[in-house]
Amino acid sequence: MGNGIRVKHSHIWQNPNKKRKPTWNKYKNSIKTYLKLLKREEIEGETKWIQNAKARVEIKFKKYGITEQMINSHK
Repeated sequence: MGNGIRVKHSHIWQNPNKKRKPTWNKYKNSIKTYLKLLKREEIEGETKWIQNAKARVEIKFKKYGITEQMINSHK
């Protein structure tokens, strides 16, 4: 194994770094989803589906480190 005559793909055995810069799209989308849920809650009232969806979004906020101040800046 290595750079022999018959070896055409020597890069397969290496571990290239494929990390990339985060785009922040998932953070923005989770904030947009939460704001849509709040609007929908005003129209429909508090349903079980909205409760579950809000709980999922709040878990994402905790995971991503999104604060209440960040949410209020998007309103």
